[in-house]
Amino acid sequence: MKRDSTAERSVRRRIALLSLLHNRPRPYEEIIEELDRTQLLDYDRFAHPTEIARRHKEQFKRDLKALRATGFSVNWQRATGCYVWTDSPFGLSLSPAQLSAFRLLLQTFEKSQLPHSAEIQDLLHHLKELLPAEQQKGLTGPRQPYAIKLHETTDYRQADPATLEKIERAIRLGQRLEFRYTSPRDGKERAHLVEPQPLVFERGHVSFKGWSLNWHKWLPFRLDHVVTGSAQVLPDVAERVRPGGPAYELTYWLSPVIARRGVSQHFEGQQVTAHPDGSATVSATITDLFQARRILLSYGENCICTSPAELVEQFRRTAEFFYQTYFKEGVGSQLTPSL
Repeated sequence: MKRDSTAERSVRRRIALLSLLHNRPRPYEEIIEELDRTQLLDYDRFAHPTEIARRHKEQFKRDLKALRATGFSVNWQRATGCYVWTDSPFGLSLSPAQLSAFRLLLQTFEKSQLPHSAEIQDLLHHLKELLPAEQQKGLTGPRQPYAIKLHETTDYRQADPATLEKIERAIRLGQRLEFRYTSPRDGKERAHLVEPQPLVFERGHVSFKGWSLNWHKWLPFRLDHVVTGSAQVLPDVAERVRPGGPAYELTYWLSPVIARRGVSQHFEGQQVTAHPDGSATVSATITDLFQARRILLSYGENCICTSPAELVEQFRRTAEFFYQTYFKEGVGSQLTPSL
């Protein structure tokens, strides 16, 4: 090929075009401006502007046709008004919206204490390294207007990897799991044999439910209460179907202070009946009284639970405890040591 021939400049121009689109999607005008700046466009610089624009467009169309014929997917996006190279083998190139979402993920997991947080951070760092330098700089701009707070109340970074691996293996293979567990109620260790469900991060903790072969019911287990080194995966395959456990019909009233602008959905399939004064009655079918009690207590005096009877009785005992602590005995009297 003759040095600086038209054919050579065409090849160089098409490579430059791919390089531009590898960095990020670009509008036609910006592409032409950059190619012209590097003197890769062939045209008479003294011609009329209309003729120059026509010549630019012809070359650009030929370049696109040649690239597509070679297998490169370069297309125009109507939504952004830009040309984008969607199958670049050299790295990532994100749209502004994708870059903002990626930055949100980086900030969310930057100091995460969840299990596998190190693997998540490593993946995000790897993806960041694939971005063009221009987009990497864009990840460290002004403060994000939106943030996700995981509210981790337990640090799982020091969790025993072997124990976690065995719990996850039992879940993944659908096999029974044996372990010792420190009860949060009395601090005692007890042996458990369960068929575990997947681990879930919820309300600051990682936990799983397991069908207890000892108690013949579903029990909740927090990951950080499993005794280190005690987990063992058994060869027994878990049953595919287990009873769902007792169900309760939950009903509670919310004051206008809470319900006037809408009711948060805390329970699957909940039904909300709005009242003229702005209050609301919520009903749902639940299986976990402890979780329901925890949620409704957070509403304080703005919530009244009317069913099920088991949960109402728990609230009565809680109210009696509060009365004894804050009114009859005096605030803090049971906690202040005598001098």
